[in-house]
Amino acid sequence: MKALGDNGAGRKVAGLLRRLPGADFASERLQAVERGLLQQLKRRMDRLEPPSSVSVLAVAMRSVADRSAAGPGGGISLQDLLHRSSEQGHDEAKAEYFGWVTSQLLPDQARILSAMSDGSTYPLIHVLAGSRIGLTAEPVVEWISSIGRNAGVQWNDVTPVYLGQLRALGLVETGPEDLSRRVQYEMLETEQVVRDGIARLHKGGLKGHIVRRVLMLSALGRAFWEDGRVSEDVSESFAGLVG
Repeated sequence: MKALGDNGAGRKVAGLLRRLPGADFASERLQAVERGLLQQLKRRMDRLEPPSSVSVLAVAMRSVADRSAAGPGGGISLQDLLHRSSEQGHDEAKAEYFGWVTSQLLPDQARILSAMSDGSTYPLIHVLAGSRIGLTAEPVVEWISSIGRNAGVQWNDVTPVYLGQLRALGLVETGPEDLSRRVQYEMLETEQVVRDGIARLHKGGLKGHIVRRVLMLSALGRAFWEDGRVSEDVSESFAGLVG
C-alpha cells in the first residue's frame, strides 16, 4: 500500500501546509490520519497472516513513523538507512524492497503482472539495427508484445515503456522464441511502430533484424506477486475504512 504522502499530490499539499499558519498542527493531524488508517488495516491483515510474517503494510507503517520522527521535511539520511540495515533480517529487507517496488508501479503495470501471474507467457519482439556488414546491433524498437491488449491496459500505446520499466525492476524476463506462435509473431511484426522503425533503418542505410522472444514473470516477479496478494475480504474492509 502506498502511504498518503508518497505521491506528488501529497508532497504539494505538505508544501502548502508548511507555508500556512498552524502548519505544524496541520502536519501532525495529516500524519495522525495516515497512521490511523494503516493501523486499522494492519489489525485486519494480522488476522490473516502468520505472526512471523513481515507484510508490506508493516513496512509502510514503519515508513510513516520514520517520516513523523524526521520532522516536517520528512527526510531520511544515509546514516538512518545504514542503522536500519543493521537491524533488518531477511524478511524485513524483502518486505521493504517489495514495498518500494509497489510504489513505483502504475495501475496498467499491475494489470500486466496479473496477466502473467498464472504462469502465462506472451510473444515479444525487438527490432535491432545493424550495419550492412552486420558487425553491430543496437535496439531501435523494443518490448513489442500483445500482452497490453490481452491484459486490458488502458493506455496500450505505452505498453513497451511499461514493460521496459518492469524489466528494470526485475519483475519480468524474456525467454527463447516459442516456435508454436509463428502467427502471433507475424502479427506483431505488422504493428505500425515496427514497420516505421524498419523503414527508418532502411532509409539510413542500415538493416533491421527482428528478434523473437517470449515474455514472462521472473522469479522475483512471482515472489512479488505472491507476497502482494490481498484477499477480497481485506480489500473490502480497507475500502470501508477510506470510503
